[in-house]
Amino acid sequence: MRGSPAFLAILLGTIFGVLGASLSKALRYKAPDECKWVTTGDAEDDVSLVCRLRTINSELENTNFSVIQPQHTVRLRLECSDALFYQSSLSAGSFRPLVELRELVIEYCKIGNLSDDAFKGLRELRNLTVRTHNTDWSAMALDVSAGAFTDELRQLEKLDLGENNMWGIPEGALCPLVNLEVLNLTRNRLRDITGFRFNAAARCLTNLRELDLSNNSVESLPSAAFSGLTRLHSLDLRCNAISFMADRAFEGLTSLAILRLADNRLASLPPELFSDAKDHIQEIHLRNNTLSVLPPGLFSELSRLLVLDLSHNELTAEWVNAATFTRLVRLVVLDLSSNRIARLDPTVFRDLYSLQILRLQENLLESLPENTFSALYNLHTLLLSDNQLTVIDATTLSGLYVLSLLSLDNNRLHTIHPGSLRNASSLQDFHLNGNRLTSVPDALKATPLLRTLDLGENLISEIPSGTFDHVAQLYGLRLTENHIGNLTKGVFDRIKELKILNLSRNRIQYIEPGTFDENLNLQAIRLDGNQLTDIAGLFTKLPNLVWLNVSDNKLKWFDYAMIPTGLQWLDIHSNEIRELGNYFEIETQLQLSTFDASENKLTEITGNAIPMSVELLFLNDNLISKVQSYSFFKKPNLTRVDLKGNQIRNLEPYALRISAVPSDRPLPEFYIGDNQYLCDCTMEWLQRVNRQNQTRVQPRVMDLESIYCKLLYDREHAFVPLVEASHSQFLCKYDTHCFALCHCCDFDACDCEMTCPNNCTCYHDQSWSANVVDCSNGGHVNRLPEQIPMDATRLYLDGNDLRVVSSHAFIGRKKLKVLFLNSSNIEIVQNRSFNGLRDLEDLHLQDNRIRELRGHEFEGLDALRQLHLQRNHIAAIGNDTFAPLRSLRMLQLQNNRLTTLAIWSLPGSIEISLAGNPWSCECDYLQSYREWSRDPSVRVADAAVLRCVYNVTEFEAFGDEVFADDEFGFSMSAAPGDRERAGNESAVCTGAISVDNDMHHNYTKTIIEKQVLQDYLPLLVATSASSLVVILLCMLAFVFRHELRVWFHSRFGVRIFYRNNEVDRDDRDKLFDAFVSYSSKDEAFVAEELAPVLEMGNPSYKLCLHYRDFPVGSFIADTIVQAVESSRRTIMVLSENFIKSEWCRFDFKSAHHQVLRDRRRRLILVLVGDVHQRDLDPDIRLYLKTNTYLQWGDKLFWEKLRFALPDVPNNQRATQRTRQPPPVRRQHNNRTSNGSRTVSVHI
Repeated sequence: MRGSPAFLAILLGTIFGVLGASLSKALRYKAPDECKWVTTGDAEDDVSLVCRLRTINSELENTNFSVIQPQHTVRLRLECSDALFYQSSLSAGSFRPLVELRELVIEYCKIGNLSDDAFKGLRELRNLTVRTHNTDWSAMALDVSAGAFTDELRQLEKLDLGENNMWGIPEGALCPLVNLEVLNLTRNRLRDITGFRFNAAARCLTNLRELDLSNNSVESLPSAAFSGLTRLHSLDLRCNAISFMADRAFEGLTSLAILRLADNRLASLPPELFSDAKDHIQEIHLRNNTLSVLPPGLFSELSRLLVLDLSHNELTAEWVNAATFTRLVRLVVLDLSSNRIARLDPTVFRDLYSLQILRLQENLLESLPENTFSALYNLHTLLLSDNQLTVIDATTLSGLYVLSLLSLDNNRLHTIHPGSLRNASSLQDFHLNGNRLTSVPDALKATPLLRTLDLGENLISEIPSGTFDHVAQLYGLRLTENHIGNLTKGVFDRIKELKILNLSRNRIQYIEPGTFDENLNLQAIRLDGNQLTDIAGLFTKLPNLVWLNVSDNKLKWFDYAMIPTGLQWLDIHSNEIRELGNYFEIETQLQLSTFDASENKLTEITGNAIPMSVELLFLNDNLISKVQSYSFFKKPNLTRVDLKGNQIRNLEPYALRISAVPSDRPLPEFYIGDNQYLCDCTMEWLQRVNRQNQTRVQPRVMDLESIYCKLLYDREHAFVPLVEASHSQFLCKYDTHCFALCHCCDFDACDCEMTCPNNCTCYHDQSWSANVVDCSNGGHVNRLPEQIPMDATRLYLDGNDLRVVSSHAFIGRKKLKVLFLNSSNIEIVQNRSFNGLRDLEDLHLQDNRIRELRGHEFEGLDALRQLHLQRNHIAAIGNDTFAPLRSLRMLQLQNNRLTTLAIWSLPGSIEISLAGNPWSCECDYLQSYREWSRDPSVRVADAAVLRCVYNVTEFEAFGDEVFADDEFGFSMSAAPGDRERAGNESAVCTGAISVDNDMHHNYTKTIIEKQVLQDYLPLLVATSASSLVVILLCMLAFVFRHELRVWFHSRFGVRIFYRNNEVDRDDRDKLFDAFVSYSSKDEAFVAEELAPVLEMGNPSYKLCLHYRDFPVGSFIADTIVQAVESSRRTIMVLSENFIKSEWCRFDFKSAHHQVLRDRRRRLILVLVGDVHQRDLDPDIRLYLKTNTYLQWGDKLFWEKLRFALPDVPNNQRATQRTRQPPPVRRQHNNRTSNGSRTVSVHI
């Protein structure tokens, strides 16, 4: 215990000493900008510096290496940006201060020149790498100066100048590097190697051990080119263009062990090529040349050779003979593949008893002599694939005692002798695919250690029992693309270790249940491309099965009970399955992650038909027409679903609903295109599915932009892109419909009940804001269809035989916007036929027999923008016919019988078509027309072809021919004088003006006599004073206009400055005078104060109240909308209770938004108590700022409220006055002893 303080002191001293040493090193060495340093691990104080620069000494920047701490910096790595193509440079002595530097690496710096003394001062340098990667910039090449590498670099051991786009190096420039051992010059453009002075006379780089000249442009190797490199161990000349080698090209390379000459253009080799390297050479790579000749004895002296690669040449049996490989007793790998060898000498391999790998694939071998491989008792890999072998005899493979891999695939084998493998008992991998075998070879009985067997692409038609009894260790069996028929139980029972079984592309129609029951280790089975109709009882007892493919069969039915629960990958596509069965409801037990059920006959997708574990689900190209709601709900691993190419017409809003996806995971990707979508009223949600991902409960539809859908009803487009369809194009058919607040649906003549007329088809959108009634070609004769829905927005009556459009024929259809009456044989349009259609915008009356418009036919069409009257028989139009059409922007009157038109009565800013009418040629009319047509707001669409006619009878006699002959008239686009000056004497307008024009045109004068100002001065003063008084009174009346209106209304019942047709002209048929919206907590105020005064006062109003008039159990948002629509006004009792309770509810708020935004002139706000502006909804706040509201407690509150309410007709006042007051349910505001509250139907 007494030694513990001393021990603690020593421990603390050690810790602080280590920390101090580390801190002192960090403080002692400060890295420059754009650099960082790391310890090398070589010595305690040595560091390595890594600098990432843009360039070195370029036009962008100057680089100063003197800021680098010279002491202890032993390694420096400079990396330039590979994205900037600016030339860098190294000046002489750039690295002189770095006297301790042992390794320098320069990468990606586009250096154009290594100048003299570029590395001056680096006496300790051992490794130097300069890789400019100038090959990325083809115009840039590295030039090396003769003095770039001086005697100061004599310690350099490794020099890497690869990938510099160098064309050459000055002769002897590398000779000062006397200790250089590794030289890398790969990936340049070097052509000549003599300048390196590698010969014995120059004695340059004599210590070099590795030389890499690969990927250059060397074309020839002269004699003794490397004779001075007596210590060279590895020479790499791959990927050049060498086509010539001198007899003594490798003279002096006495230590050469590895020679790489692959990928050149050598056609032959000198006989004495390897004479100096025969004692050391171990690897020779001559792959991919054009060698067709091998000199005798070329390799015979290479007693230490281990690897010889002669593949991909043009060698034949003439040059690969018994003498080619003699005395190569140490050869381990011999590659003769991809040549033209058609036969083998029986003794060609007699000396290769050390050979372990022999590659003879892709030759022209037709047969193998007896005992060809008998000397190769160490051979473990023999590749004979892609030849032309037909038979394997009993002695063909003799002597191969340790053979483990034998490839005979893609030959023409039809016979394998049963005893051919008797010496190859160690065989583990046997490839026989792509041959002509008709049965499984009996020779397999001699291979008990066999692990993989490939018998695919043969002609095997039967597998008898016991075939695989002798290969119990087999774990991979491939039998694809044979002619195998049925499989019986027991055929695979003895191969207990079997893990992978491929039986695809056969003719299997039936597999006996239990065939695979003994193969408990099976992990993957392929049965695709067969003719199976049932898989029941085949796989359920395979606990390790994870991969199963039974696609492209003839399966009629499927149930998840047919597969083991541990299966992870299942492919059943291209079958005839109509339903994904789940009889035992095991979707939660399955581990299936990838499931492909595409190209079947599935018709419906349900939730329990999809495993909960699935990640990738492919259901494309089926017959699916229905996807049930929540089919993909509670599938947390889902990442992709493919539903393309089905017959889906409608998707319900919850059909694609998924479980909420965490924000750190991407949404599942759904593909739903190439279906037959119908854009009805239930499909509008899909248009916005990718924009409703805030809650992350809908997937991302990846092909939404490419989806086209068929419109249920549209006369212009049959198919439109889904994302471009408008709200009014999503329609559904209906026969009858009754709104929730409609109480007369059980009776005839009910305006709020919509019934589609006979011989008509009716459509509506989801919100019933669009209501299309199509009665085209419905056989309606002499009268309109009965019971046309009051809320119709588009009405098509074309193609009928109506004859007459009677007065007020469409009364009450106040929402109608488009009306087609064309091609209906209409002869008479009576006065005010369209009265009540205040929202009508488009009226089609073309192609009828109308003869005359007298002036009152179109009254009440204030919103009409387009009027089509072309191709009728109209001969006269009253002057005031178009005067009520203040919004008219397009009028088509072409091809009628008009001679004149009161054009001055037409609305401004109009586009009109007038051609095909026999217009009058009278001068006064033409002058009026031309003055009117010069108005910039007027556009005559067919002005260029507009013509007048002298005599209307000629038009009646000859028809449209009069417009083609100047004898009958002339063009109205030019003035008559212009035509006279052009020499056309006949084109003269008619009438008195043409006769007297020249006489009176220049002599008419207006004489203005001067009056004395003094005579009118008193009158002028009096008039001015009166005008000022009137203006002052008008200003006062304007400032206090609201008070005046309220006072007049309360005093005399008269509304001044008020037009009835603004609001109330179509509200008289509403069920209620006002709908009162209030909080349930304010019911006492409404029931005791507001409602009694309004309902029992004079006048008395009929109110719609929550507790009294709302149907029990109805959906509140729809009920509120119907209540607003059924009331002439909406009174909103705005209080703190209203804001904090009801207004926070989504359904209530969404229902009232329609009142605030679309019907503001019918909304009456009553403020009760203190309501803070900051608590209000933006829409209510805006309404309060821009409109008048009522404050409870105002002295004129009741007068202002009655003024805001609509007038009650006199015939209703008496009946309403006799009505008893409604019962007030005061119990709504009382509390029971336990705090509960009795409430009737409230918001």
